[in-house]
Amino acid sequence: MEYFQMIMALIGVLALVFVIFWLMKKLNRRISMSDSHNMRILERINLGPDKMLLLVSVCGKCMVLGVTSNHTEKILDLEQTEEELVARPEQPNGGNPSFGESFKIILENMRKKK
Repeated sequence: MEYFQMIMALIGVLALVFVIFWLMKKLNRRISMSDSHNMRILERINLGPDKMLLLVSVCGKCMVLGVTSNHTEKILDLEQTEEELVARPEQPNGGNPSFGESFKIILENMRKKK
């Protein structure tokens, strides 16, 4: 009988931990979702654990941010507005350029900066 009570107590504690974890997850999602009209995350790409690139719109201007667990840095200000980015026609391959196309774009941007 003692084993039965001990097992039931253990199941109760595990269930309580699970419920608390589930509630914290739901509450955290509500807190982080804001109704901001001036700031929006348009796209997010995970690069690894605790590392991502964000395409963010702030008052209609778009920028690329690099985010890690310790640091956030603005990488690039885009010339396109949020409306222009959203209105772009859908490209094949999900809009992702090939490696060669990406390399050409990067080289052209580097030449423009000089």
